[in-house]
Amino acid sequence: MGIFRTTEELYRIMGAFFDRLSQEEQITRRLVQGNFVLRLRFRDPEGLITIDLRRLPISYQFGESALVPDVELTSSADLAHQFWLGRVNIPMAVATRQIVVRGSIRKVLDLLPAITPAFQIYPLVLRELGYADLLPRAAPVRKRRRRLELPFFRPRPKVELERLPHTPIPIFEEIPPEAPRKAPSPLPEDPTALRREMLRRMYLIRTVEERLASEFQAGRLPSEVLYRSTGQEAVGVGVCFALRPDDFIVTTHRALGHAIAKGVEVNSLVAELFGKETGLCRGRGGPMHVADAGAGILATSIVGASCVLATGFALAAKLRGEDRVTVAFLGDGATNQGMFHEAVNLAAVLALPVVFVIENNQYAEFTPLHRHTLVTDLSKRAQAYGIPGVSVDGNDALVVYEAAREMIERARRGGGPSLLECRTYRIAGHTEGEDVVYRTEEEVEMWKAKDPLTRLEQLLLQEGTVDLATVQGYAREANQAVEQALAFARESPEPSVEGLTDFIYAPERAVLFQETPLPRTERQISFSAAIREALMQAMEEDPRVYVIGEDVTTGGYFGVTAGLVERFGRERVIDTPISESAILGSTVGAAMAGMRPVAEIQFADFLSCGFDAILNHASKLRYMSGGQFQLPLVIRAPGGGGLGLGAQHSQSLEALFLHIPGILMVAPATPADAKGLLTSAIHSNNPVLFFEHKLLYATVGPVPEERYTVPLGRAALRREGRDVTVVAFGWMVERALDAARMLEEEGISVEVLDLRTLIPMDTQAVVRSVERTGRLVIVEEPPLTGGVGAEVAARIVEATFGVLRAPVRRVATVDTPLPYNRRLEGAAIPHAERIREAILSIL
Repeated sequence: MGIFRTTEELYRIMGAFFDRLSQEEQITRRLVQGNFVLRLRFRDPEGLITIDLRRLPISYQFGESALVPDVELTSSADLAHQFWLGRVNIPMAVATRQIVVRGSIRKVLDLLPAITPAFQIYPLVLRELGYADLLPRAAPVRKRRRRLELPFFRPRPKVELERLPHTPIPIFEEIPPEAPRKAPSPLPEDPTALRREMLRRMYLIRTVEERLASEFQAGRLPSEVLYRSTGQEAVGVGVCFALRPDDFIVTTHRALGHAIAKGVEVNSLVAELFGKETGLCRGRGGPMHVADAGAGILATSIVGASCVLATGFALAAKLRGEDRVTVAFLGDGATNQGMFHEAVNLAAVLALPVVFVIENNQYAEFTPLHRHTLVTDLSKRAQAYGIPGVSVDGNDALVVYEAAREMIERARRGGGPSLLECRTYRIAGHTEGEDVVYRTEEEVEMWKAKDPLTRLEQLLLQEGTVDLATVQGYAREANQAVEQALAFARESPEPSVEGLTDFIYAPERAVLFQETPLPRTERQISFSAAIREALMQAMEEDPRVYVIGEDVTTGGYFGVTAGLVERFGRERVIDTPISESAILGSTVGAAMAGMRPVAEIQFADFLSCGFDAILNHASKLRYMSGGQFQLPLVIRAPGGGGLGLGAQHSQSLEALFLHIPGILMVAPATPADAKGLLTSAIHSNNPVLFFEHKLLYATVGPVPEERYTVPLGRAALRREGRDVTVVAFGWMVERALDAARMLEEEGISVEVLDLRTLIPMDTQAVVRSVERTGRLVIVEEPPLTGGVGAEVAARIVEATFGVLRAPVRRVATVDTPLPYNRRLEGAAIPHAERIREAILSIL
């Protein structure tokens, strides 16, 4: 038999409880703020209570009711009894379907902090009604016999903290100002002078690339690849000459011509290809990753990625009210990439000032156009997204210039994106030195006859814009510039080995890494409300902060961002298509342009759909640019199992990203940490992955109302103990605490350490704890193999000798995709009993 013998007894106790509760004005005023009808459905015995939380005084009905509930909670009557005693872990009860929730998740989350004070009233009501026997009794503490230890057989303990890996984040009390970046010289305003400069710049591009090809063939260029744009110069010059110096271009691995067309200084460009410290990127980028923040150019070697990055630069300009335009260069092959389609669609939906320029050179590496797409008129792809698309002769610099100028000015006026296809040809191969067997000599000769340099030269000679002496002067000037650049590169120093890890991370303020006491508070709010509050305070404080993701204006899948759009508008709370590559890629671009975006990915599993933005761009573009860019962005990712959502909506991917230098990674376990760590993450100058376990959204705890930070890279001691250290993060911290409470009844003292941030990881705190306890258990939700626990264990074993009295134990999810079936899922994910058993195995 259960706690309540009959439905009438259940109603009697609940009625007295709700009557008493309605007298507590402080509680009831908070309850009606949710403005909804709540229905409680019970089993064993059967019962139904409908509570009207829309106005004061609160009213309730037993049995059937005409009121339509906004939220319905179904549970056993026994569980309801335990809940009102404050002894139910709500997320676990939901995860194991002891409580079934129907209706608004956000209303349930907002209700929990309001209802917590009622836990003190329920025991009083039970005593008044003569049901004191229903109150729990304290369990007797059982003493456990310990194994005999012989310390004289143990080696002398030795701790070597210097062996612990160090995350090379430069930390300053005040970050020194960056040196000003040199912008390229403005282009001539006079149309005739502009045409002359076009020809001069095309000569320089052709000469630089041909001379570098000679160096490559002679083995003097320290690169295994060289991508030339010989035959395509008209596209880069035509487009870039239609831009202002403060406009931006994002280009591809074939970037040398675009860089020179945009005004990049040739000495530094050539030095970069020789891997020298004086190079544009200090030798960290090379020929495929040219970047010059001053000249407004960034190159990426990932096909299609230029499009999503460019949308971010364009979005930043739009949010700041600037009339700057961004151009994304891409090849014909990139139009088959999902990133291209996601970027163009996002740009169209948001009316971004960006122009997508397709350099259709007839081949995607070695595959001809007609074999990699049936839509060979690539400008027609624009029709699918409702934007203008035009195809032009890409070997006519003046035609390209006019078409680009019209699209760029349209974007500058707020007309949104356009697509420009420039039909051209690369006379050289895909890479320098390849055996070009995939095209005929006749085809190459036909296109050589359309050489854009020769065409522009002849046109300007015919119309008298230049004479032969001027043209010859351009050729000599280009040769002199290239020889000077080669000499500069040869004489320049190599980067120092001591600077190997420079530029992985941007400088940070020390306050973000220092422990400071939290403001004292009695206020209790949920984990999700704490995150929402951090976002609101950051957005109020800094206009560069904005939120972007799927359905964020309506709160997102878990209701976390609800209410933000009413305060900050759709300009700063931005709904997107279901396009993770576009969301994350644009976030990277916007951060590089000086914004501080917070992207929400609906489920952490879907980070895989935008993985390139994290793996190849957010984590590496600062390093590959030689420190020219900062990437202050946050990616919020709800993850973890327990809700029966199956293998593609339940993954814990923290360990997957642990292997990527250049990012920070945070996984809070409490509402207070959720707010403070998110505030720190938003203020960080580096990309931060912010993992939020879905089951934590419903947890409630004290959270100060004012703005505060929780330090990055500092673990938190959640429980002191003598016998064993348990290290955990995220949702597993509470599971570890459950196990510790269980073992306390057996006379075993467990210390629980919450890592909080995984990059940087505070393994010094783990060493200090293990020095006290001599034993270590690591608990995590990611799968066991290659997990966070493996990294922690390896670090501790390397840094300590003779300190551990027993083997390290790891408790993690079984190496299996998470099943839909709740019983199987519960068996796969660590729970308190598994942690308890692991602890007992080493005592």
